Amino acid sequence: MIRHIALNSDFAKKVCGGLEPFLLSLAKSSNPVTLRQCSQIHAKLILSQCISQTHLTNTLLNLYAKFGHLCHAHILFDHMPYKNVVTWTTLISSYLRTGSLPKAFEMFNQMRETNERPNEYTFSVLLRACATPSLWGVGLQIHGLLVRSGLERDRFAGSSIVHMYFNCGNNLGDACHAFHDLLTKDLVAWNVMISGFAHVGDFSMVHRLFSEMWEVQGLKPDDSTFVSLLKCCSYLEQVKQIHGLASKFGAEADVVVGSALVDLYAKCGDVSSCRKVFDSMEEKDNFVWSSIISGHTMNGRGEEAVHFFKDMCRQRIRPDQHVLSSTLKACVELEDLNTGVQVHGQMIKAGYQNDCFVASVLLTLYASFGELVDVDKLFRRIVDKDIVAWNSMIMAHAQPGRGSGPSMKLLQELRRTTSLQIQAATLVVVLKSCENKLDFPVGRQIHSLIVKSSVSHHTLVGNALVHMYSECGQIGDAFKAFIDIVRKDDGSWSSIIGTYKQNGLESEALELCKEMLADGITFTIYSLPLCISACSQLSIIQVGKQLHGFSIKSGYNRHVYVASSIIDMYAKCGTMEESEKVFDEQVEPNEVIYNAVICGYAHHGKAQEAMEVFNKLEKNGLTPNHVTFLAVLSACSHSGYVEDTLHFFTLMLDKYKIKPESEHYACLVDAFGRAGRLEEAYQIVQKDGSESAWRTLLSACRNHNNTEIGEKSAMRMIELNPSDHASYILLSNIYTGEGKWEEALKCREKMAKIRLKKDPGSSWLI
Repeated sequence: MIRHIALNSDFAKKVCGGLEPFLLSLAKSSNPVTLRQCSQIHAKLILSQCISQTHLTNTLLNLYAKFGHLCHAHILFDHMPYKNVVTWTTLISSYLRTGSLPKAFEMFNQMRETNERPNEYTFSVLLRACATPSLWGVGLQIHGLLVRSGLERDRFAGSSIVHMYFNCGNNLGDACHAFHDLLTKDLVAWNVMISGFAHVGDFSMVHRLFSEMWEVQGLKPDDSTFVSLLKCCSYLEQVKQIHGLASKFGAEADVVVGSALVDLYAKCGDVSSCRKVFDSMEEKDNFVWSSIISGHTMNGRGEEAVHFFKDMCRQRIRPDQHVLSSTLKACVELEDLNTGVQVHGQMIKAGYQNDCFVASVLLTLYASFGELVDVDKLFRRIVDKDIVAWNSMIMAHAQPGRGSGPSMKLLQELRRTTSLQIQAATLVVVLKSCENKLDFPVGRQIHSLIVKSSVSHHTLVGNALVHMYSECGQIGDAFKAFIDIVRKDDGSWSSIIGTYKQNGLESEALELCKEMLADGITFTIYSLPLCISACSQLSIIQVGKQLHGFSIKSGYNRHVYVASSIIDMYAKCGTMEESEKVFDEQVEPNEVIYNAVICGYAHHGKAQEAMEVFNKLEKNGLTPNHVTFLAVLSACSHSGYVEDTLHFFTLMLDKYKIKPESEHYACLVDAFGRAGRLEEAYQIVQKDGSESAWRTLLSACRNHNNTEIGEKSAMRMIELNPSDHASYILLSNIYTGEGKWEEALKCREKMAKIRLKKDPGSSWLI
């Protein structure tokens, strides 16, 4: 029952002054019409007895449906005394627009039962709704009815047929047949054809159709044409050509074309052109903002991406999940937690706090800062978790030093509580959390799961298995996993070569290097340093020189890890001059390069040169790290520079705030020990207490025949590692040097009692 609603005076004047023009202006307007306004118009039609005028009632019906008042639209439809094809088509298209397909088809059947003949617009909206593989059968039936009605050659309905065939399994032949049957081909029909072939990737056909449309038929391309053409662009030059064409026809200013250009320029790496197009656009929608922000993020310009996000917020444009996700990725890249927290606030404001897509990136950000409590809270709040969210959560807990326990527990929860398909990436993350022999049982379980699943053939998974077995010290199993990889890539070869090299099997690593080359896989910045490092361990300078030559030819000699491995190789092979040459060739050496050359000087006992390079590093504005200090401390201690050793140790603590590790203390103890200042060395060791520092002190006590401190050091070493023979041997040697034969004999007897044996010496010469 429709109640009489008192009309607002201004609104009533407009309605009474000219009902039909006013209704038409409302229908064309993009401004929303409220339910109250629609009801007022409805009441006026009843009071003025215009409700029987079908064209006016159809316009009101369209207003109800267009602005989401579908229930009221249907009530009006049921009470209309006269209905025509426009009435039925309006309601059918409204149901299709809201996704109520069964109701729309039900209305279509009712229309036919009332003998109301569908027109080309009715068929068009139904055919476009059927442009999906699941409704292919229904679409064919609609097409059949269209043929029976004689409208199949109509340009409006015909273009919808073409669209349906393209989208239902790419039926190109039928789509082309329908297109060629059209009596009149307008721009819409040509755009459908161009878009269809662009969608299936037939770019030569797109070019042919565009040329025919423009040059032969004389039709001017519009924004839809250019969007389809831009979909065909695979490299920057093509994008620029289409951009020039769009500018010629004045389509560049269109928001859809502009958005596509911004997106493509960013994907092609041309951030400058991307920015120019963005700045030239008067109207910017969410997709444009998303494209400019994600474009800067993917091109490593996180700061600018964050700037655009803030600019967007200042303009009070509500960010969607794509904008939020891209901005959070920029925060991850910048390691900017504070901005990330602000984006999190905007995410809550926009109502995306439980959105899986955005939350997965936020998980990664918080995890990178070790905020695992926040990570867990965020993850548990996600209502509908997808596999990406689970992967992000597992990765967050697979941090170095945490072992495989937390990530394995999450994997078990994933399998137990969801029906999600476990991906290769999920298993790779868990495998990477297996860091030592204690994690070996977990690694075997994951391997078993991989064999049972459908991801065993993935190269990425095979590489992760090789790495896991290597970390767990299972070289044989690592090699078996390597053999099982069907398509071995550079990562596969690098993993197995690294496994053998890290476990002291350098000769075998170099043999694998030869096999890799024979298999057609050349060196990369990952495999080359491993092979060079194997040469340095074996002191095979000739092979090392060959690898150095390859690095020059390939241009890898300027890469930081390749260059540092070459410097290290020459230093360990005794040719420090070559190391210096490689160092001098580096255009912008970083800390890793400096560390390599300082370590080389330390290896050769050239403390003065090591200190000079250290000073050069500081002058170039670089910050030394714990490896740099270990190298320079080692150089100074081996050369007997006690005061310099103490200076660098203090510099590390006071200026650079680096916490000394046991190796740093061992260098300091070694410096004092070599100088015979054993009391001071003893005081330092008591602060650190590591086994390596005590061993260094005990060795110094043997050299200086200090029995008192030597006994204390030996006793402490035995407490720390009872199975180490070095403490007994060194103490026995101290007693022997002092002529205390009985004490020396007791040491040897104690070794025999607990069945400790000294490792025999070895030589490459024998």
